[in-house]
Amino acid sequence: MIDIGANLTNSVFTDDLGEVLNRAKREGVQHIVVTGTNIQESQDAIALATKHGAYLSATVGIHPHDADDVKSDWLDTLEELTSSPHVVAVGEMGLDFYRDYSGRDAQRRVFEAQLDLAARVELPVFVHDRDTDGEVLEVLRRYAPTKCVVHCFTGNADELDGYIEEDFYIGVTGWICDERRGEELRRLAHRIPIDRLLVETDAPYLLSRTMSKVLGTRRNEPAYLKFVIAELARFRRCPESEIRDASVENACRFFDIELPM
Repeated sequence: MIDIGANLTNSVFTDDLGEVLNRAKREGVQHIVVTGTNIQESQDAIALATKHGAYLSATVGIHPHDADDVKSDWLDTLEELTSSPHVVAVGEMGLDFYRDYSGRDAQRRVFEAQLDLAARVELPVFVHDRDTDGEVLEVLRRYAPTKCVVHCFTGNADELDGYIEEDFYIGVTGWICDERRGEELRRLAHRIPIDRLLVETDAPYLLSRTMSKVLGTRRNEPAYLKFVIAELARFRRCPESEIRDASVENACRFFDIELPM
């Protein structure tokens, strides 16, 4: 298994990250991509990937929630960070109109600047899209990134079809484990082409209420990726091994990851 999106720079992992990584390894997680969501966390993601060698990679980017807070030199700094050999994508970038923590014009400006950057440095894009009524898809169609994953997909059938039409990858999280919030995703799971399917925890977030009760914690972590795969297999009516094998192959292809033999 490969977890393509985990926020391991979050402070909730400060005291026991080593144990978190060991649990992930015991559960069969072969690699983790650590998500960068602002300049500091992008730097921290690179530091983690550097420390843990082949087991971790990093993305670098500005989350839409942080778009209002960027400094004047943010783009130059981000471009410098992309030169690290541990960086496998630009992002998390995109638009989020659910909470509007940053103004929409700022979100758009920062999103499009990162798409330009990704094209210049020839890296895939790691995209956030929440409640944008198709606007993220419109922007992506204009910029036409060579490789794009829509992280933590929570959209509707039309949005999914649009992303698939563009040959983008779809990231599925524990959202599918939530009986209430994940209802639409469960219905759509079978429509994601197997060669465009990626899995992720978005740890420490998105542990479903059901799993939280079973596990006795509200903190998600990469070891729980197996539950995402189990639910995907259930709603796609296929063996779990099919999801595991395909998602690993897809992640290696998308991020150019080489797993140890």
